[in-house]
Amino acid sequence: MNTHYVDFRTIQYEIEARYPQRGRVRRDSSLEIVRRTMSRLWREENHPVRDR
Repeated sequence: MNTHYVDFRTIQYEIEARYPQRGRVRRDSSLEIVRRTMSRLWREENHPVRDR
């Protein structure tokens, strides 16, 4: 595949056409991941016996 793509959206459409996905994957922002991790660590520290 040595086609030269002018812009990223063209590549994106090409990939989506070639490999169709079942559903859109929701990308978590890094802030969301940090928040989730911190809350999990907080739970583990404060309630060591009780796990979800």
